[in-house]
Amino acid sequence: MNATALQESYKLLDKVIFLKKVPLFASVQTADLRALALIVEELDYQSGEEIVKEGEFGDSMYVIKEGRVSITKNVAGGKSVALAQLAAGDCFGDMSVVDAEVRSANVIAERQCTLLRIKRDDLIDAINECPQIAFELLKVFVMRLRKANTVIEGLSTRAKTE
Repeated sequence: MNATALQESYKLLDKVIFLKKVPLFASVQTADLRALALIVEELDYQSGEEIVKEGEFGDSMYVIKEGRVSITKNVAGGKSVALAQLAAGDCFGDMSVVDAEVRSANVIAERQCTLLRIKRDDLIDAINECPQIAFELLKVFVMRLRKANTVIEGLSTRAKTE
C-alpha cells in the first residue's frame, strides 16, 4: 500500500471513529458507518464564515467534527437573534434535509471548524440501510422542540408580567 492510500485509509478510519461518537450515529453498526464515512465530505470553515444562509434551499446536513458554530435567525428590522451554539458532535441542517424546504436559520462558524457534510440522497440511503438513524434524528428534533417550548413559555410568562 502506497503512502497516499495509507493516508486515505487513516482518514476513513478517523471518520468512522468520530461518527461512532456522535449521538446521531452511535447505534449504527461499524460496517454501516464505514459506508457513511465514504460518502461524507469533510469541509473547513474559518471563523466568521457563513456556512448556511436562512432562506436558501438546503440539500445537506452537517456534523461538527471540530470547532463551534452559532445558529441565528433573521428578525424584523434586519436584525439577527442568536438561537444556539453548537460544538463537536452536534448536527445542523437536518430540518431542510428531511422536509426539503429552505433553511430556517443562518449558521456561522464561531471559530475555525471542520464539518462533515451529508447530502440528502446519501442520508436517505443511510436511513434505508439503518432505520435507527431516523429514530436518532427524531430524538434531535424532539429535544429541540422541548427547548423551543421552554423558551416560548418563558417569553409568554414575561409578556404577562409586563
